[in-house]
Amino acid sequence: MKPPLSVDVFNTLHELQHLFRLHIRKSMEAAHQELTFNEMRVLMRTGRQPGITQRELVEHSHADKAQMARILAQLQDRGWLTRSASESDKRVRCLQLSAQGLQLFEKLRGLQEQVATELLQDFPPPMQAQLLTLLQQARSSAAAKAGLLAAQPGSVKSA
Repeated sequence: MKPPLSVDVFNTLHELQHLFRLHIRKSMEAAHQELTFNEMRVLMRTGRQPGITQRELVEHSHADKAQMARILAQLQDRGWLTRSASESDKRVRCLQLSAQGLQLFEKLRGLQEQVATELLQDFPPPMQAQLLTLLQQARSSAAAKAGLLAAQPGSVKSA
């Protein structure tokens, strides 16, 4: 029995994301062998969102706190990441990339752009823009529905 079209959409998105990550992983390993995929994800998120907290990274990545603490310690030990106290709450540590981390971030961002361009080379820019618009609409709709579900008693709140 063939799944409904809506399920096919999400299965295809999952497979596409998996292929993108596979290509990123291969490119990253060739460019920087000591960096793990999860470390790269943390560096990229921190580079795009300076001042992010460990808690926000855990929520975004769905990693457990201990795993995230290990990743952050490794990145800090390698000199790619710094932590500083939040101005609003001194107990909270905000994360930033060091100068060395920023250089690595730029290199990794270039790899991501190269892989994404390569994977979508058969689609002209207007088609890519249309796909992006449709995906953003689907994300907004799903987020709105998740918010409604989370507000109902007895429902599971998603992160």
